[in-house]
Amino acid sequence: MRLVRTLVVTSLAAVVLAMAAAPAGAQSAPTLVDVRAGRHPGFDRVVFEFRGAAVPRHRIGYVDQLVQDGSGEPVAVAGAADLEVVFHGVNAHDDDGTPTVGPRRFSTGLPAVKEVAQTGDFEAVVGYGIGIDRQRPIKVSTLSHPSRLVVDVATGGTGGPAGAGASSGELPFTGSHNTELLATALALMATGATVLALARRTRTV
Repeated sequence: MRLVRTLVVTSLAAVVLAMAAAPAGAQSAPTLVDVRAGRHPGFDRVVFEFRGAAVPRHRIGYVDQLVQDGSGEPVAVAGAADLEVVFHGVNAHDDDGTPTVGPRRFSTGLPAVKEVAQTGDFEAVVGYGIGIDRQRPIKVSTLSHPSRLVVDVATGGTGGPAGAGASSGELPFTGSHNTELLATALALMATGATVLALARRTRTV
């Protein structure tokens, strides 16, 4: 009976840990609800705000040509440099198809960031193009309450985005993976502890 009880408890614990380890997007896909841009001392800032979950996985980098998701048609934006922002596991519309972000394209009137345009919203992939006057160092960060992705584009001077350095190329996929890794590690630790406990009980019996 003790062995059966232990197995039942272990199974329940494994289910709970597996649910905790599941990607956030599988439980509740975030929704992009606002895109805005503003000027700050030393940098221009573009903010992507989300509803429903943490900032999703994203890729950011300069590209030779922005393209419309699905059709592959070129997308032109103001400025001499195109910065592409792509989110995975997110929507920019409600369940009935109503867009949650508007307008899809807007001019900013800022020193560096000239224009922002949506390039896609299909199958949980949302893309944006940011037109910049020239390739400049960028800094990418996230904020919470609400969840936001922040892209700071240096405009020069000592007030530029900290840590921007000289790198302005493509950045890797990033996002909220820390919780998933922690849950997975805890699940492995719990499994190991359970196996040891069962082995000791078996030897005792």
